[in-house]
This record gives sequence, structure tokens and C-alpha cells, in this order.
Amino acid sequence: MDPMTELNLPAVGVHVLSEHVFCPRAALLALESSEDDGEEERPLGPRLDGCLDYDEHHFVEELQAAWGQARLWLTLMAPATLLMRAVWRLYSPTGGLMVLFPLLFLVVRLGQVLKRVVTLVRTRALLRAAEPATIDLQSEQIRLINWWSLRKAGFDCSKPVQPHHDAALRLTGRPWRVLTKDGTLKIPVIRKHRGAAVHRPQHLVRSAAYCQLLQTCEQVNSPFGVLMFAGSYDCVLLPNSAETRRRFESALDELGKFLKECEGGKWSPAAPTDNRCSGCHWGKPQAYVAGQTDTILKSQAIAPYRTRAGRKGLFHCPCGDRFTWVPPHDDAVNLGMTQKRPAPV
Repeated sequence: MDPMTELNLPAVGVHVLSEHVFCPRAALLALESSEDDGEEERPLGPRLDGCLDYDEHHFVEELQAAWGQARLWLTLMAPATLLMRAVWRLYSPTGGLMVLFPLLFLVVRLGQVLKRVVTLVRTRALLRAAEPATIDLQSEQIRLINWWSLRKAGFDCSKPVQPHHDAALRLTGRPWRVLTKDGTLKIPVIRKHRGAAVHRPQHLVRSAAYCQLLQTCEQVNSPFGVLMFAGSYDCVLLPNSAETRRRFESALDELGKFLKECEGGKWSPAAPTDNRCSGCHWGKPQAYVAGQTDTILKSQAIAPYRTRAGRKGLFHCPCGDRFTWVPPHDDAVNLGMTQKRPAPV
């Protein structure tokens, strides 16, 4: 019998599956932390959301709205400026300075709107300049491609509202975005927020899992997935090939066996002996602040595993709290909390 079926547990998220491919300890943290929302991890740096969903029509609408807001703030700045000058001359410079604050508020808001306009204009220019990509739906090659060239190949972009569920596989998940073409072709989009702009085995499995959910739940064709990187409009097409599906099925099987071993909290996976912790977000140390940086698992705060980093104070991380150790994250090594692990041979 399939180990996933043997477990009397709710369906497991795709995020947990991909994390297990990366590290068993990361899988438990993902399982106990929150539901799958299509993010590889919580975005702590620059976001990619911007205008990635937009087509030419959306850009026109957003630019019209932004220019309308800009005109509003400019219109309000005129009486605010006159009021400040009047108070300054008729009463006192101090009173004029006090009236200056509403004017500064309007200047800040105008600056924000103009920044938005610049972003929209620049991004629309990228869309217009992009050459439509030629997509071979039968290809089994991993391919680097520009996001806007992919969009101009006829793909609409939307954000899934609800996760999909595959009862037979006991799997659930929702990709970050879905590209749709002709109503019968749907492509899952996932994101990588940090690290090198390269794909790893967990990304192939994650992409294949979302393809499986789309094909099963929506009866569409999903021949590949898209992996995006932070701060870039370059992305990677990950084919849903026979080999990739085999990896996905094997990973799902291994996850079922792993969760069965961990059932009831009787067993805990060993710490990694290689350097996979070096950039893992679960092991990134942060200064401990009681009641603010607590690790929440299964909707409850767990006891922190604090480590002193010289004069910089106490630090902890979710993985350290959960498994009572100091993961060899690069930041922890730099703080002198632990030693760097060797790279695999």
C-alpha cells in the first residue's frame, strides 16, 4: 500500500514534498508551520509581484490610475502651499512650519505615485520589446527564457484562488501563478527568492507536483512548469517529462515513508552533514526578542534554542528551535555560533 494512503493524515502540501527533497528537517518545519501558498519560502527581500500579471491592457489601466492620483496630489499641493505662505507671513514662521507638514505629506505621496509610474513605464517597455517565444510542448530540455517573451507567446497569467487536491495521491497545493493558453494549456509558476539563479532537484519535483494537480483537477495539459528568480525577469522552463514525473513519484513515496517514521513524534531526522544549511531560510539566525521572534509551529510558540554571538546578543532560528541545535548557516558561521560544513565531494 502507498505510504501516503496508510497515514491517517490530511493531504500533504507540495511545499512539504519539495522541502523533503531538499532536507527532511525542512519538511517537518514546513509541515508544522503553514499551508502551501505557492511560495518556495516566505519572501523577505525584494518582491517580484510588481507587474508580472499584467498585459498591455492592465498597464494602460494602471498608468491611467497612477496619473490620476498624481494630478490629485498636485492639485492639493497648490492650496497647501498657499496656506503655508499665508500663515508664515500673517502669523509667524513657526506657524508656517507647522502647516508645512501637510504639504510634506502630499510631496511624499506624489513621489510614491511617480515612482509607480516609472516602474509601470519601464516594465511595459520590456513587454513591448520582448520577442514572442517559440514553445515546444514536447521538449524535454530545461530552457532559460525571458518572462515577457513567454507571456507574448500567448499566455495569460492569473493567481490561483484555492489550492487543488488530489485525493488519490493525498496531495494538495497551489502554485504562485498559473499561465493559461487556449483554455486547455495551464502552466504552474513557482518562485525562488534567494540564492543563485539555478534550479535544484526540489524545484523539478515541485513543478511536476503542480503539473500533476492541474492535470488531475482541471483536466488540462500541463507539459512544463516555470521557475522564476528574485530580481530577474529570466525564468526556467522545467519540462514535465517522464523522468521528472518519475522523480516526483519517487519523492512522494519517500515522503510517505518519512512521515510514517515521524508519526507521533517518536523519531526525528538526523542533522545534515553537508553544506545544505548554508543558505537555508529555516536556519538563518535572527536576534532573539521574546514574544516577537518566537517560532510558531502547529499554531503554538515553541521554546527558543538561543545561542550567544559574543557582544551581539542571543540568536535563534526555526530549525534550531525545533531540533535544539545551531544549523551551520553562513550567517551563523560569520557570527561565530558554529562552524562551516564541507561541500559535498
